[in-house]
Amino acid sequence: MSLDPNDNIPPFVPPHNRRPKESLLTALRGRELGKNRGKCSVLTSRRMYRSIYPNATLHGVNCQYSFLKKFTPCGQYLIGMSKNQRAVHIYRFKGSGGPPDERPTESLQFWDYFELKHETLVLRGTELLSKDFCLVTANGRFVIVAAVSPSTGGPSETRTYPCALNCISNLDTVVFYVIELATGKITDKREFPREYIMIAHHYGVSLYDSLFAVMLIKSQAIQIIHVKNNGRLVDMHRIGWFNHEDDEWVLAQYRDFNGQYIAQSGMSASASTYLRGFSPKDEDMSDPRTADRHESFALAPNNASPMEPLSETTYHQVPSGSNNTNGQSPRANQLSSHLSAQTASRQPQCDEPHSQTLSGIKQRLMAYLFRKAFYADDEGAALRHFHLTFQQFASLVMWRMQFLDESTLLIKFGKLDCVVGKPMDSSHQTAFFVFYDIHTTEILQVYDNASTEFLRLYESWADQFCATAYTTAGKDKRHFSSTCSNNVYAKDHLKKTQYGMRNARNGGSAQAVKRSLSVLPYSPQSFSDSPYLDQALFSYDEKLISALDRQKLYQDVPIKFYLRGSGGLRFKIHLFKPSPSGNASNSSSSSSSNSGSTNGGAITTANTNTANNTANNTNANVTPTNPSGGGAATGVTGSTTRNRRFAQFIPHPFEPFIISVIHQQQQPTIVNFHIRVPEQDTTTL
Repeated sequence: MSLDPNDNIPPFVPPHNRRPKESLLTALRGRELGKNRGKCSVLTSRRMYRSIYPNATLHGVNCQYSFLKKFTPCGQYLIGMSKNQRAVHIYRFKGSGGPPDERPTESLQFWDYFELKHETLVLRGTELLSKDFCLVTANGRFVIVAAVSPSTGGPSETRTYPCALNCISNLDTVVFYVIELATGKITDKREFPREYIMIAHHYGVSLYDSLFAVMLIKSQAIQIIHVKNNGRLVDMHRIGWFNHEDDEWVLAQYRDFNGQYIAQSGMSASASTYLRGFSPKDEDMSDPRTADRHESFALAPNNASPMEPLSETTYHQVPSGSNNTNGQSPRANQLSSHLSAQTASRQPQCDEPHSQTLSGIKQRLMAYLFRKAFYADDEGAALRHFHLTFQQFASLVMWRMQFLDESTLLIKFGKLDCVVGKPMDSSHQTAFFVFYDIHTTEILQVYDNASTEFLRLYESWADQFCATAYTTAGKDKRHFSSTCSNNVYAKDHLKKTQYGMRNARNGGSAQAVKRSLSVLPYSPQSFSDSPYLDQALFSYDEKLISALDRQKLYQDVPIKFYLRGSGGLRFKIHLFKPSPSGNASNSSSSSSSNSGSTNGGAITTANTNTANNTANNTNANVTPTNPSGGGAATGVTGSTTRNRRFAQFIPHPFEPFIISVIHQQQQPTIVNFHIRVPEQDTTTL
């Protein structure tokens, strides 16, 4: 059969593969039929949240007694603090379904979803609770809060170790309280008087399972505390001046032995004590070198006080070009200069790098750098560079830290100006990341914050770095975390950020690496473990909302959540009630706040169905929004207000319930509940 070219043959149209509609009914039906594999329970539960999401907003909820902080990982309690920062409020979450009675949704109040279970008072002097500090222990039974009060003593009065910083003027007394969630009682506390700890956003602490570490910047030490199952705190050891747990005990034994030896030999503490095997009879006292040897081999100088033994102190003498012309040994010069410094009044200024005493962990760091330079095959160039930069490395101070596991710490060292000076962008400052083994007291590896090797390590093992940032029990409970190592969208976002930094005016490759590594070390529980913030499920603007527990600058647009894959708009979050014309105003926000303080709040629904929007128009208190429409922007117009607004989001760990808190200077705080209400129609996208 031959084909006539004049015949009208319709063109070939390939079949269109329609994407199946995602709805709750379809997801439940697929789970009932066993369409998912047996080992995909976590993935299946995650996909279920594509059909269960907040579709309404309760504006201006009355919450005038507390600062709401966070949900517990179990989702049973909500933790808040009183307005005067003297009490901790523990609320029990009743569920996202609301009260069982058939009441209008717009009449719901704060107490319909929460019940005040305990109120724990912290009344001691001038202590105030920190609004930016709240940690839940690994077993989920206790919460750790921090109270801060100003200290009256000066920094030089509390210099416990020679490596401590004496240039910090504003010191505080920080007290950590452990409160049991079930009873509301304080089980234990730990106080750090006249110390400098970065309390805001958990920067100065780390929590891994039952280990709680505190970064003491003034003392240049890391205090490791064990949190027992009954809520008691047990001090394990302090890393800084000492490395091992029993270093201080061993040195105390040597001091006792030295005292016993002096007492048995019949010599006074002020007399010169010689090493064993040395006798004045064996030397010629007329030789001028004999006096030098007497002072060099003495355990303590003639004018030393027995209250300040120097036998356990090691000083590092930086090489200089000047010669010793007084006939004394360098060791004797160091001892005499130290004694003169002890008798003189200390000034509130930092010591010079060459006069500072190396602590135990700093000695480990310098020894690691020396061995690395000594064994480098570069004809001694690395060793010469080590000697040239010795003072710079010796002047580094411990800045932040985090647990990687129960025996490994990631410690960030930085310059003194960056740590205790004016707050600056840390991504532009030089810093060093040190991997430290707690048990063996060894330095495993050292990287600077411009190292591309460390950046590749972070991109490949980001889950290990931020395991303690999501929950306290590690990565086994993190089902909704998105990092650059387990999510292609998060990795793509990181690559775009690096590309923009490399091509910026004052940027470059080194600045791009520093900006990417500036998030390390991670703070504990600094991410919200919510399925709606999982980048594998939803796409959203990270400038408006993110999993990081920080305040976001409020913008006059609704926050839209899109489905991954299809790209369809799933739901919106409205921070202010939109006006009938589609634009919000200052009066609407203030009226919603005032109405929330008396009668509850105004409800705003955000459905994906046009039929639902038409049906909801009959209710005067319900303002529908069409997510498929492009237009209406909600919120207060930026040109009509002078003060900036900041929004903070508190999502529930697994239920469709999100709390948004809007802060504005000299204005009352506005609290909104983003909830799920029953839909009138089952039609979906």
